[in-house]
Amino acid sequence: MQPDIGPLCQLQLEFMKWADDTMLTALAQSPPDQVAQDRGSSFKSLFDTLNHVYLAELVWLRRVRGERDTKIADLASPTDLTALGEAWPDVHQAWTDWSRSVSAEDLQKPLIFLMNGAIPYWQIVLHLVNHGSYHRGQVATMLRQSGIKPPGTDLISFYRTR
Repeated sequence: MQPDIGPLCQLQLEFMKWADDTMLTALAQSPPDQVAQDRGSSFKSLFDTLNHVYLAELVWLRRVRGERDTKIADLASPTDLTALGEAWPDVHQAWTDWSRSVSAEDLQKPLIFLMNGAIPYWQIVLHLVNHGSYHRGQVATMLRQSGIKPPGTDLISFYRTR
């Protein structure tokens, strides 16, 4: 039996929010001087990686809302961890609102890119969630290399919190 793609996308977007919030909180609680040591890891690169995840979530949100040609370079980037923490909830809420406003049929429709063909909206959602997981894994590695235990942000951990 094939799962209902609408609730599946909503659940994945809930996971994305939970995992982003978990990692952002961990980074905010990490002492910058401890993070800045060892193997060239720096607080700036940790922030930049999470900021990239935020910008990707924002650019894809704008694209699914109809701004098809939006690029990450077009977006204003939060300047520090505080600004990122203030901006991200709005993006998460917008994704939640969007996911509740589209039907299963809408999720099957392709978002067309002129040069790269078309991809269904549900695949964009799963790509977005996977993209964030990949980069949160990078942040976890950088934290670990700095002697800080990163939080668990695996999907199974999310399921266990529900």
